[in-house]
Amino acid sequence: MTLGAGALPALALTACASQTPLGLALAPAGQTAANGICKKPGGASAKYFPSLVVLTHEGRKAWFYDDLIKGKIVGINFMSVRGEEKNPVTHNLVRVQNLLGDRLGRDVFLVSITTDPEHDTPEALEAFAKKHGVKKGWTFVTGDSAGIGRLEHHMGRHGHGTAGSHDGFRYGNEPYGRWATFHAMAKPEQIALRFDRVTVRETPSSPKA
Repeated sequence: MTLGAGALPALALTACASQTPLGLALAPAGQTAANGICKKPGGASAKYFPSLVVLTHEGRKAWFYDDLIKGKIVGINFMSVRGEEKNPVTHNLVRVQNLLGDRLGRDVFLVSITTDPEHDTPEALEAFAKKHGVKKGWTFVTGDSAGIGRLEHHMGRHGHGTAGSHDGFRYGNEPYGRWATFHAMAKPEQIALRFDRVTVRETPSSPKA
């Protein structure tokens, strides 16, 4: 069952939500959850990204940081279905997707956040993604207006470009805390190469006792 954006209430950062068909059940503070499993918040880049629940174009509920960003090399941009005609960001990133090939969904992930959640429901984003041939590893997200507003404000405040701008493309290696900003309408070849700049070949070493 797919939920509309209006069905998602605003959440505190420390809320714990279970995966239920019709809403979010809150649990003890100091925990977060995805798919009904509570877990403590935290991660290399947790201070840069709000830990709130969003809805994906596949109709799933997900924690923005814990599920979509944490532990990944990821590219993040803002977009809207109605804004694509004026700012064809998704069209440009589809060309990046094609250049990445089988790295997408394995080594590199893309997250596109709508700035028009009232119009861009999960159903609308799903149709939009299918229209553009979006592949596994690229997730479009929406939510309630307050939550999306927090993402715009928080990410802009931490140097991710102008809040809500369709031109900014934030990319980085979350486990290593390597982040940078590029132009979402740059040549696809240039954007694809940016992921190599933040890739670290070895696994982060565990602290020695």
